[in-house]
Amino acid sequence: MRLYVTGGTGLVGSNIIRLARRQNIEIIASQYGPEPEWQVDYQLDPLNFADHEAIRASIAKYKPDAVIHCAAILDQLFMFENRALCWSIMVDGTRALAQACREVGARLVFVSSDWVFDGQVDLVDETSPPNPVNFYGVMKMASERDLGALDGLDYAVGRLAGIYGLNYAAPSLARKDNGLGFDFSVYAIYRLAAGLPAEVWTGPKVNDVAHPTLASDCADMLLRLARHDGTGCRVDTGSSIFHCCGSEAISRIDLARQIASAFEADPALIMPTRTDESALDQMRHIGIPYRTRLSTDKTAKALGRRAFNVKEGLTAFRQEWDEFWD
Repeated sequence: MRLYVTGGTGLVGSNIIRLARRQNIEIIASQYGPEPEWQVDYQLDPLNFADHEAIRASIAKYKPDAVIHCAAILDQLFMFENRALCWSIMVDGTRALAQACREVGARLVFVSSDWVFDGQVDLVDETSPPNPVNFYGVMKMASERDLGALDGLDYAVGRLAGIYGLNYAAPSLARKDNGLGFDFSVYAIYRLAAGLPAEVWTGPKVNDVAHPTLASDCADMLLRLARHDGTGCRVDTGSSIFHCCGSEAISRIDLARQIASAFEADPALIMPTRTDESALDQMRHIGIPYRTRLSTDKTAKALGRRAFNVKEGLTAFRQEWDEFWD
C-alpha cells in the first residue's frame, strides 16, 4: 500500500509513520513547518494547506492508495483570532484533499475529535449529532459533513480524544505545558517522570472527563481504517464515523494518579489546583466541553479490536518511554 500522511511531524502522524514503516508500507508525508528530527527514509513533499491547488497537485503526483489526514491547527487562541485563515486550512483544505483523493481513487481517513461534542450528554456514540462549543470543534464538524456530501468519495472519519505519547519524528515539539484540554496528560507525564510536582487544573473551564488515547494505539486503528484489503474498515456499521480513542473515560485527577502509578512516581506530587487565572482570562471567549464520554463499541466491532483502556495504554506507553530514552 502507498500511504500519504499529513501532519507527519505531529504526535499522531509520527506514530502512524513509525507503525507503517514496520509493516513495509510505502510512505509519503506532507511537510510544513519544522523538519523531522528522525531519519527520513520516506518521501517528503512540502505542502501548505492554505494552497488548495498544491494539495491537489501533490495527491495527483503521488497517487496514493490511502491518505490519513492528521494535519491540524491546535492553538485555540490562534484559531479564535484568525478564523478565515484557519477555515481555509482546516475546512477548505480538507475538502480540496478529499476531492483530490476522489480523483485518484484514494481512500481518505480524516482525523477528527471528541470536541465535535459539547460535553453535556452523558454518553455519545458514532451516530450521535455533534454540537461543538468552540471553533476547532466547528471546523472538525464541518469537515465531517463535507466528506459525507462528496459523492463517490471512499472515506472514514476517525475521532480521537486526549492524545498522549511520544512524538517520534520531532521530540522537541512535545507539548509539555499545562492546559484546559485533556492533552494536559503530556505535561503531567513529563513532570511526574522527572519527579517534579504536577498541577492538575480541576476547574472551572476544563475538559474534566475524557478518553486518554495512546498515540501508537490510535495509529493502529487509523491504519486499519486506511487499508483496502477488507480487514476491518469494510465492515458495514451504518456509518463512516469511528471512535478511535481509548476505550475508557476517566477524570483528570484519576488519570494523573494512574500516570504516577505507571511511572512509579510519588502520588503526593499531584497537586489538584484551581484553573490558572491567566489561562481563564486568555480563554474566556472559547468554550471547553466539560465531559466527553464516547461509546467505542461499534468501532471495536468494525475494526476487530478495542482500543486500550487507561491502565493498558499507560503500561504500553511506559514501555515505549523506557525504550525511547534508554
